[in-house]
Amino acid sequence: MQAIFSIFWRITSLQDGPETVPANNTLLALIAVGNVFVSLCVSLAFGEQGFAKVATTIVINLAALAVILAGLLAMMGKYARLNQTLTAYLGCDLLLNVFIAIAIGVSKLAGVDLISYIALIALVWSIAVFGLIFSRALEIHMLLGSCLALVLIILTFSLSQTIVGYN
Repeated sequence: MQAIFSIFWRITSLQDGPETVPANNTLLALIAVGNVFVSLCVSLAFGEQGFAKVATTIVINLAALAVILAGLLAMMGKYARLNQTLTAYLGCDLLLNVFIAIAIGVSKLAGVDLISYIALIALVWSIAVFGLIFSRALEIHMLLGSCLALVLIILTFSLSQTIVGYN
């Protein structure tokens, strides 16, 4: 477990790419379940929406990302990298969500409203991390990978919000 955490930590700190993640379906499934669980806990603890909306939003986000990423990797002739890329993405997202939860929790305990700043920092960090993952998986420039990460974040967020019906 520590070895897996170490891999995600190195990717999240922009030191390694998805190629260092083992291509293992069981690991992908465990990381996906862990990601959904942590995302759900963080969203329910600090958000105002109900369980059904939050869970549906998370699943739609991840499913849309997986489908789009599979298509991009297939178009680039690198479909074999899908397992590692998804595992890296979901594992790093899980780790980022844990850090976000800790930061929000600490700011609430301190009685300081830092949620906007935490969200901005998390967005920028996520774009960098996911940009690195996409750039390595698709063999594109880091800047292009980061632009792709931003587009995918906006696209999957918008799609899930539209389907779930947030106002």
